[in-house]
Amino acid sequence: MQRRRAIPRVGSLTALVFLGLGFVSGHADAQAPKEIVIGASIPKSGVLAAFGTYEEWGYKTAVNEVNKTGGLHLSKLKAKVPVRLVLYDDESRPEKVTQNVERLILRDGAHALLGSATPPLVLSGAAVAERESIPMVTGVTPLRAFLGGREKWTWVWDIFFDELDMTQQQFLTMNMVKSNRKVALFTDNEQDGVAMGRLWNENAKKLDYRIVYHARFPVGTTEYGDLIRRAKQADAEVIIAQMITPDSIALWRQMQALGYRPKAAFFEKGAEPVEWWSALGKAAQGVMVAGYWHPDLGYPGAGDLRKRFERETRATYSQHIADTYAAAQVLLDAVERAGSLERKAVNAAIGKTDKTYAVGPVNFAKGPGGRTSALKTFMLQWQNGDLQIVYPEKQATAKLIYPLPPWSELRGK
Repeated sequence: MQRRRAIPRVGSLTALVFLGLGFVSGHADAQAPKEIVIGASIPKSGVLAAFGTYEEWGYKTAVNEVNKTGGLHLSKLKAKVPVRLVLYDDESRPEKVTQNVERLILRDGAHALLGSATPPLVLSGAAVAERESIPMVTGVTPLRAFLGGREKWTWVWDIFFDELDMTQQQFLTMNMVKSNRKVALFTDNEQDGVAMGRLWNENAKKLDYRIVYHARFPVGTTEYGDLIRRAKQADAEVIIAQMITPDSIALWRQMQALGYRPKAAFFEKGAEPVEWWSALGKAAQGVMVAGYWHPDLGYPGAGDLRKRFERETRATYSQHIADTYAAAQVLLDAVERAGSLERKAVNAAIGKTDKTYAVGPVNFAKGPGGRTSALKTFMLQWQNGDLQIVYPEKQATAKLIYPLPPWSELRGK
């Protein structure tokens, strides 16, 4: 608490960093620093630790690639400078993100920042970046939740999917098959759950589906029995959920225990990491989650990205290796185009990004709010331990499993 109270006395964290460490100011006689410091607070532990694993790999991989060539060329300083990536564990707690980002700026002299994971964590760090006028590029945060976190963003940029598009994919996927068109929603009280819950209600009406039950509950809920019974009584053949992974696993297990078997299930966020399949085994077969990246989409380096991750980590990949890897590349490219570490120049260079990366095309000028770049969404389905594209059909890498097989056929792993 003492450190945080001391911040206002210096007027700005950045003021202290610049005065004490002599960082690049943009003047003609500025000297190139010995290193470029890029910092990020990520969830290495806590309920979102699965996301932090992919973020750490994506950020480190992008920085390591640059350093293999000697670093970034700062033309205005006539020097090639190596990059040092500083990562701190935020323990999946927003207040810890705030502390970590302040530390990155004040103690580590970060020239620019990368984001954490999910709106509560990303927005906490982004608020500090805005206050201290430091460029930040992030992924792992849906665009509308990001835009709703502040009246106006100046220094922070988001590369991810647009909820307006994503919350239609579930209904469009169901249009491929026959159902009673009755849907039960399970949404938590985190920003994603609130925003997407509202959009699913709106899109259901537009696309001729009925939301027959909507369960709302706090993040971290462990008992879902009554909510499950209500969805079952409403005869919902389709489940759409927006929850973190541990909560999603708990809900799915309790649905199995209570014998409630929908014909289709979409578990957004929660079913994306491989931890979903690892925890549930065959019971996870056929569950769907909206996608924004797949190694088979043909973007530059996309196919190789998965192979590299799995070869280096001996773990199953996640979509998040792509948006975090790209976020770091966008930031590093912008620094090099700016030719210096002058923050306004770097920030302006980020805004002019117009390039296709492994995650797909990135162009902030065309994105909602002028500070975002939307990734196209589609539908993924867990099939035999891997995520396959099942909608739209022209992009499909496997045939849709529908209806979900009976629980009795999914014993064991």
